[in-house]
Amino acid sequence: MYENIIEIAKKFNIAPVNVYKCRYYYVLNCTNGAYSLSAARPKPSKINEIHKVKECLLDYGIHNIDNYCVTEEGLPYWEEDGKNYVVTRFFGSNELDFMNNTQVSAALNDIGRLHKGLKLMEEEMLSVASSNNAVISMYRSNGKALERIKKLLNQKGNKYWDKETLMIFGNIIDRCFELTEKLEKMDYGNVSTYCHCGLKEGNIIYKKGRTYIIDWDNMKYLNYIEDVAFFIRRYVRKNCFYGSKHNMKYMDIEEVLNKYSKYTSISSYDYDVLRVVLEYPHRFVNTMGEFFRTSKNFVPSGIKNKLNEIVEQREFMYNYISR
Repeated sequence: MYENIIEIAKKFNIAPVNVYKCRYYYVLNCTNGAYSLSAARPKPSKINEIHKVKECLLDYGIHNIDNYCVTEEGLPYWEEDGKNYVVTRFFGSNELDFMNNTQVSAALNDIGRLHKGLKLMEEEMLSVASSNNAVISMYRSNGKALERIKKLLNQKGNKYWDKETLMIFGNIIDRCFELTEKLEKMDYGNVSTYCHCGLKEGNIIYKKGRTYIIDWDNMKYLNYIEDVAFFIRRYVRKNCFYGSKHNMKYMDIEEVLNKYSKYTSISSYDYDVLRVVLEYPHRFVNTMGEFFRTSKNFVPSGIKNKLNEIVEQREFMYNYISR
């Protein structure tokens, strides 16, 4: 049934006993363990770059990652019918549960361990990274998008929202510009390293008290604070915000950073930058951009609910990072 998948697996010197298909990948069960085979989104040059980073991390003893298997030619991918296939270890399908503080604590420990490795290899990998400040470039790019969104809100925003809501959106956009300017003044991103750029539940597998970080397709050369902030925003959204409404226990910002700092340090400067980055509403920027790209003269209920949630959570996030 999966003869073509078995043939591709053989290119990586893997002989599956059986194969079964998940949504985005195939699981190859072998006598020496299980592997995941999937079509990669990045181009071959990016796959090679990710492979080099993973190899360096393995050399530094970071093993909770889905390192690539290589072909007989030593390549981390195989091209077939216009697609680039990659094979990694399969750690299971138990995604991280953000409502489980034990699992979140384990993930924070392992993310800290990962970042320790990324910091150690920073100088070694600089040759393949951009010399530009990619972090500030990213925020400036957001600023250009926000300028367009602000203009559209002024032109036809009252077709979709009332004046009070438009004022709230306008204030959020103005705050984005202020936060970007603040980050520039703090010289944020001047020192950077590789980041996973997608530390969400689907990319973190929890198994027997350990977490494994998978799916590195979005890896970028930014600053590790972006990775930390991404994870914390997810934790606040998926746990803290709702936990506070139901008197459920959740970790405050100090507890979160203590867990993260078990294997790597976070300076007072980084802590100050992190507060600014956490306040920046990336989800609002992305949602508004998505809406105006697909606008059909009405507000889809999914986007409306998402924006309402974002506005409500902003106040909670501000209080969360200010304690």
